Amino acid sequence: MEEMTIEEMTIEEMQRFLNREAEKGSTEEEALKALADILGIKFPKIESKDTDQ
Repeated sequence: MEEMTIEEMTIEEMQRFLNREAEKGSTEEEALKALADILGIKFPKIESKDTDQ
């Protein structure tokens, strides 16, 4: 079985990525989603509670 290696992304690399996304015209949300994708993290799905009183 082949071992997977994950390279760490430095803060500077993340900032450069976000800067490039901004230059391309990406929204903040699009850029952060793309960065999260690269990092392999996902925003949790939170079920909303019914707030009717």
